[in-house]
Amino acid sequence: MERLKSIWDYVATASFLGQEVWRYAIFLGIVFAALVAGVIINFLFRKALKRIADRTETALDDLVLAALRWPAKLVVYTLAVRYSALVFVFPDDPAFQAGFRKFFERASLVLIGLIVAVVLVKIIDIVIAYLRPKVAASESKLDDQLLPIMGKLAKIFALTLMGLLLLQNLGYNVTSLIAGLGIGGLAVALAAQETLANIFGSIAIFADRPFGVGDRVQVEGFDGPVESVGLRSTRIRTLDGTLVTVPNAKMAHANVNNVQARPTIKKLFTINLTYDTGYEKMAKALGILREVYGNEENFENHWVYFSDFGSHSLDILCIYWCKELKYEEYLKISERVNLEVLRRFDAEGIEFAFPTQTLYHKSGDQDIHEAMSPPAPPRER
Repeated sequence: MERLKSIWDYVATASFLGQEVWRYAIFLGIVFAALVAGVIINFLFRKALKRIADRTETALDDLVLAALRWPAKLVVYTLAVRYSALVFVFPDDPAFQAGFRKFFERASLVLIGLIVAVVLVKIIDIVIAYLRPKVAASESKLDDQLLPIMGKLAKIFALTLMGLLLLQNLGYNVTSLIAGLGIGGLAVALAAQETLANIFGSIAIFADRPFGVGDRVQVEGFDGPVESVGLRSTRIRTLDGTLVTVPNAKMAHANVNNVQARPTIKKLFTINLTYDTGYEKMAKALGILREVYGNEENFENHWVYFSDFGSHSLDILCIYWCKELKYEEYLKISERVNLEVLRRFDAEGIEFAFPTQTLYHKSGDQDIHEAMSPPAPPRER
């Protein structure tokens, strides 16, 4: 007992490098406690919490736990360094003592704030990576564009919030700083009205979804597929191959014709037959057209009618609705159908008419001259 008392007296009164020995003992105790806490954190995250996360169907909680394990240990080690360093005192220099304590307090606070900020950014990345395949599986491609934008905005918000909290804990007056930023932000907002209008326009596009990436649209005199939708503008690749950038503020208020959203491609045209076709051949021509169009599996519906006695021809009005929306495939189907109609007409001796003009010239015998001009092209709708 006397020996223990003598050891305690020595520890309580002895000093080393100007510090009592018991202070070194407390320092080592805090370091040891931090190491033990690190082992406990490892056990919790790798065993106890992981077993709970494994019971859920989603893999998101497993990824978040893996991201939190090392930051949690770093926070514990940082706090251990902070409080273990504050054990030592410098009575001969009070100013140095105050500065020493303030340095470790602020340094540890900044380090913890950075660790939390990194953790938040990493968690946002994990959530974005988790949602990416789900978003890619959806029919719309706009959410593919929206997801990375929302990720960036979430990171900006998280880092801004952490920065303000850190400044507040470091002793700065965040309220006056925000007020000053508000006045400056008003000036910036007035100078950047068009940019803000484009950002709100992009939000309206993402919310309303009048078109998707890849959809062919007609807007502001431009026609082509949408290549991308950003925060400021929408890019359209025209049918001529040029890239047009339309501000989102204009896109949000424009009359957008989404060609891609049509269920079918409608084609309306007129077939002109000569006036010497006769009743039987006209009936035969109508039957051929109705049979060919009716047998085409890619046509949702079709109309074929003997519509007019034209100035130079007997006119058959033809309309069909093609279910194939890819334009090149639609052209291939139209070509196949047209070739079949042409083959059947040739086999039946049915002749196509063309615009003619008959001139009568009296000079002895009567001469008849015919002039030809090309027929009007079919219309597509």
